[in-house]
Amino acid sequence: MTAVAAPAVAQDATTVDEVVVTGSRIARQDFVSSSPIVTVDAEDFQATGSVTIDSLLNDMPQFVPSINFTSNNPSNGGQANLNLRGLGTTRTLVLVNGRRLVPSNSSGVVDVNIIPTALIQNIEVISGGASAAYGGDALAGVANFILNENFEGIQFDAQYGITDRNDGETQSYSVTIGGNFDGGRGNAVLSVGRSVRGEIYNVDREFSRVSGPSGASPLGSTTFDANNRPDQAVVDAYFGETGVPLTGAFGYNNNGSIFTYLGTRNFQSPGGIDYEGFVTPGGDWAYNTGPLNYMALPLDRWNAYASGRYELTDSVEAYASALFTQYEAANELAATPAAGAVPATGFRVPVDNPFIPADLAALLASRPTPTSSFALDKRFTEVGGRRGSENYNVFQLTTGLRGALPISDWTWDAYMSYGHVDQVTTQTGNVSRSAVQRLLDAADGGASLCEGGFNPFGESNLSQSCINYIARSSINTSTTEQTIAEAVVQGRLFELPAGDARFALGAQYRQDNYVFTPDASLRQQNVVTPHINPRTGLADGGNVGGSEIAGFNPSNALQGDTNSVELFTELLIPVLSDLPFIQQLDVNLGFRYADYSTAGGTNSYKAEVDWAIVDGLRVRGGIQRAVRAPSIGELFAPLGTSFPAIGAPSATGIQGDPCDIRSSYRTGPNAAQVVALCNAQASAAAAPDYQFTNNQVPGLVGGNPNLTEETADSWTLGVVYQPNISAPLFSRISASLDYYSIEIEDVIGTVGAASALQGCFNAQGQNPTYDPNNAFCSLFSRDPLSGNVNNSLGLNQNQATLATSGIDAQIDWAFDMMDAGLSDLGSLSFSLVVGWLESRESAVIAGGPIIERVGTIDSVFGNTFPEWKVLTSANWQNGPFGVGVRWRRVGELTQFGTDNVLEPVHYFDLTGSWEINDTVSMRLGVNNVTDEQPLTFSPGVQANTDPSTYDVLGRRYFVGLTARF
Repeated sequence: MTAVAAPAVAQDATTVDEVVVTGSRIARQDFVSSSPIVTVDAEDFQATGSVTIDSLLNDMPQFVPSINFTSNNPSNGGQANLNLRGLGTTRTLVLVNGRRLVPSNSSGVVDVNIIPTALIQNIEVISGGASAAYGGDALAGVANFILNENFEGIQFDAQYGITDRNDGETQSYSVTIGGNFDGGRGNAVLSVGRSVRGEIYNVDREFSRVSGPSGASPLGSTTFDANNRPDQAVVDAYFGETGVPLTGAFGYNNNGSIFTYLGTRNFQSPGGIDYEGFVTPGGDWAYNTGPLNYMALPLDRWNAYASGRYELTDSVEAYASALFTQYEAANELAATPAAGAVPATGFRVPVDNPFIPADLAALLASRPTPTSSFALDKRFTEVGGRRGSENYNVFQLTTGLRGALPISDWTWDAYMSYGHVDQVTTQTGNVSRSAVQRLLDAADGGASLCEGGFNPFGESNLSQSCINYIARSSINTSTTEQTIAEAVVQGRLFELPAGDARFALGAQYRQDNYVFTPDASLRQQNVVTPHINPRTGLADGGNVGGSEIAGFNPSNALQGDTNSVELFTELLIPVLSDLPFIQQLDVNLGFRYADYSTAGGTNSYKAEVDWAIVDGLRVRGGIQRAVRAPSIGELFAPLGTSFPAIGAPSATGIQGDPCDIRSSYRTGPNAAQVVALCNAQASAAAAPDYQFTNNQVPGLVGGNPNLTEETADSWTLGVVYQPNISAPLFSRISASLDYYSIEIEDVIGTVGAASALQGCFNAQGQNPTYDPNNAFCSLFSRDPLSGNVNNSLGLNQNQATLATSGIDAQIDWAFDMMDAGLSDLGSLSFSLVVGWLESRESAVIAGGPIIERVGTIDSVFGNTFPEWKVLTSANWQNGPFGVGVRWRRVGELTQFGTDNVLEPVHYFDLTGSWEINDTVSMRLGVNNVTDEQPLTFSPGVQANTDPSTYDVLGRRYFVGLTARF
């Protein structure tokens, strides 16, 4: 890696001595950049042993890992996205050779899985807004993948990897063919590759073997209606103690007896890790969903990329490229729970159901209304795990003309690009709500509908005919299209005393289309209705509805499109030169006007300075205004159901339901105000025995057509040192130090259920008067019967601000060992990249409190912000042999809202290489040499940890072979 901008691919054959550095539209003969830039080359990628590009970039301090191949729940369908500066994947622009890639979802985010890894020469990453140069989405910065489109020869590459636990097998193969033709007037390149990654389950690692506690279990459970609970004396007599909580869930042992989830009274385990995991003396019981969840998602990918260019005349060249990717990925969750383990929206059981055991019948008979139905929550393990298999077919075609104008050194480039993504999601493990309810309502327990009927009390042991009766599969499809037409001219404008003023002018038209068609059984009804007992014709209370099937979140169809017409210009002005301490001073100005079909007209601009003080010492910096228009999904996504986690209540933390009597809210100095607020929302939630036994709540997510654009102001200031030192020991040293500050206004986002609860109950000063009409309180409601949160609103909206700032430092140094007075034992090279996060702030509502997140971690992917991140490497090369070591450090983190501190973690990787002859070379490596295990915390993001931040795979090995002819 290097902090100095490496030369990009020249725009055309007539200007091979000029390059376009990422972040600019002006070709120059030097390789400097006014923006902070880090370059990663192909050797850096090969040294990771990974088959996906994001694994390398996520190790860099500039990136905050988000949902990736170790993200199973939530998952993004196996896609690999980039999250620069932790500002979100939607605000990181991904380019290939300076041009946009087709996005892979309704958010407009690019899946870097589709980039052909065999042709990557380097990756240029710049921080700060770049909308003036490239348009929207570049609020955090740009990752520009430079592909080798002038390849000559034939190259074969193969690699194999496996973990120390003999799982997670990876394989990759590629063949690349290219060369010149017609006397060098043309060149053609074709590269085809395949990559395979094997799955790993949570059960395969000790730290995640017991994870994902859930109140929904195969044994079934009931949370009684707040106005129709069993008599306290009857319940106490049954369990042989006084004061058994009536608010918690009651479960069913296989022998017909009853146990309590709260306090684990009378629990009789059927055996197996799923049942034993969370049983602790005196504690609550929860089902262990973790074992059958994926820890690493499987992948099977084919890439093909072809490009060609041909000089039509001495001044005009035609070029074209075609990208095709087909890949399959999957995620797998535990078996379907009834409506996501939320009792208020589960099933209802009539009191004359023939399978009701005697112990339960006695409790039901003691209720004020003994003939009323009761709620049932159930996990259907017989149907199998919930698996979502993703199949992607992606292609992008680009064709254009470029050349030189008969004016000085002016050049032009005009191209069109069309990209298309087809995604087919096949979901299995779903359960039909209506079919299950019919079995529960049937007078014979469903025996007339399927063999044996359905006994929900304890493990059901459904017959195959009953499994067939309730099980459902679904197929969802989505199509993404992007069309771009762009033209740009650039060159020398006029001569100034300090050098040539250069100018670029361009125009772009871009259109994005997205269509999502869910399976008919998953379409949301958008009406939540009381369940009607067919035998009585009366509403029982309890809600069902939503989609026809339970298992995967329901959704409606989505179809939308956006387009924009954009004009952009850039001017490079040499201001001063050849003066004391001003070797060269340049100013680079840029402006873009974009007219969006949704957001209307927007402006973005930049002003940058590049100051060469003396030989080898430069100062760079600038200000940028960047703009991002809302995406199709953010605008038009229909209402859909989700089940966000809120965590378990804590006596010291801020997670969980604040109304729960075990939470810090109910026991803190403002307990009286908390109780009053709980009472205003639902009297049952203010009860002195109220306890919420689930860590998930039901909610709605969706788009908002009234969204406006985001605007970001960023500024950077840095220094680059590349001394021209004659001493060989220090002749190849360079260093950079850059400060960045990015502040985004009108941030498009959602307030999660956990954040809404915390804000409503004044966790960080969001509602100091405990007003029930506070903006945060309006984002959820409670079931009046149980007091449980039954509807959280996660709709997109323009929020207040999101800001981050910090410093990046990098040092690169290489020398021959003879220059250090040692024997001729080859050369050494060192690279050190350090990221210091000064601030990471957000405010959800205007005038609301600013939440500082530096040094914290929470239970959401992409919300981990260590103050310090370090990536360093040392390499020794002696003739055909090379050895390298890499050190990755993740700084200390505090679990947000708690006093739990996670210590710094250090990872070490070893690599080796051997150039067997002029044609064949070998590489091998060991990642996570010390087998460092991830730090665990509760509630974790997934599998008791954050798999995007910490290495969950453990020690692993890889070996690769390259042959070039």
